[in-house]
Amino acid sequence: MSLFAATVKLDVRLQARSKLYTIGMGVAILMGLIGRFLFSAEHAGPLLAAFYLLGIGGTTYVFSASLVLLDKSQGTLQALQTTPLTSSAYISSKVVTLTAFAMLEGTIVYAVAFADAPLAPWPLATGVFFLGAFYTLVGLGQVASHHSVLAFLMPGALVVGSLLQLPVLYVLGVGPPMVWHLIPTQGPVLLMLAASEPLTPWQWAYAIGVSAASLAGAGWWARHRFRRHIALQDG
Repeated sequence: MSLFAATVKLDVRLQARSKLYTIGMGVAILMGLIGRFLFSAEHAGPLLAAFYLLGIGGTTYVFSASLVLLDKSQGTLQALQTTPLTSSAYISSKVVTLTAFAMLEGTIVYAVAFADAPLAPWPLATGVFFLGAFYTLVGLGQVASHHSVLAFLMPGALVVGSLLQLPVLYVLGVGPPMVWHLIPTQGPVLLMLAASEPLTPWQWAYAIGVSAASLAGAGWWARHRFRRHIALQDG
């Protein structure tokens, strides 16, 4: 088994032991029940986009940071500094496992709330993928220099998390639409909305381009922060 595969396997085990999967699935089921009993299926597309941005995006962001803080508190990261594990491999493992779980959460919300709604699955799944990976990388990069939940949250995570979730106002039709296009999470939001409504060619180009560029930028930033503050092997 390769070092990366072993890291992914260990991450899955630790995430399960930390009850992150239980919490995430509980949030997903709750969101699904809210959608099922409080909203009609004709609003499924916008509601799922809003639910995914606020719920799944938020939990992935917090989960990624929590795992790093847990590794720091238990001395795991200090021990890993003496192994061949690189910053990129550590980060990639978190992105793979947490993004996969974000997509599972998204599936649960959809199945519970709007399984019968006529939505195109691929734009929805692609938007959730970009959203989960982006939030994971932002959380990892932001938490790299912190050693406690309070230091992570105040004020950085609260400010960044709030800004990244502002495109929910676009979904709700609040404010000038182009303002929300300045926020990187607007790309995945548009992709998710494409599951229920047509996009113009420029919207497709924007959604895919911004999602990919934001992911690349967040990945570079997370690796830079890890190399500076945690100093795993850079390979």
